[in-house]
Amino acid sequence: MKISRRKFFVKSGGTLAAVCAGGLLSTILNSCKGNGPSGPSNVAAMTIIQASASNNEISISLDASSPIAARNTRAVIEYAGQSEAILAEHNQDDTYRAISGVCTHQGCFVTDYDGTNNVFVCPCHGSRFDLNGNVVQGPAPSKLIQYNTRVENNSLIITL
Repeated sequence: MKISRRKFFVKSGGTLAAVCAGGLLSTILNSCKGNGPSGPSNVAAMTIIQASASNNEISISLDASSPIAARNTRAVIEYAGQSEAILAEHNQDDTYRAISGVCTHQGCFVTDYDGTNNVFVCPCHGSRFDLNGNVVQGPAPSKLIQYNTRVENNSLIITL
């Protein structure tokens, strides 16, 4: 069966376009994967604390049963009917830090922590943030918001 040069190029072009589209789709899907074979080896889910906000503040008890009572600990604080999240950290120097727990990529909650690299990890697409909320690895386009903290009456107060 003979085909004209024009039909050959049209069919070849269509096949090439399909192959390229498949490769592009594969690249896009792989870029949004979580921890792959080259991902961190020490990623664990953080404890989740349920809280509520009042007067633009969240108060978390720091009694002995609190997951952030001890130094060098972290937890996810969910509030506003579980539609918002904050990452709370009790630092080695006995200070506290609070940053948004909502990934700037697609709004997933950042719930994992990589203890080997000291980064927060979004389980949805693998974005990684340093302890100040700066993007270490995308696809997240921007850093996480920081919140002011203080300790009063054995409670961590986070100002929203």
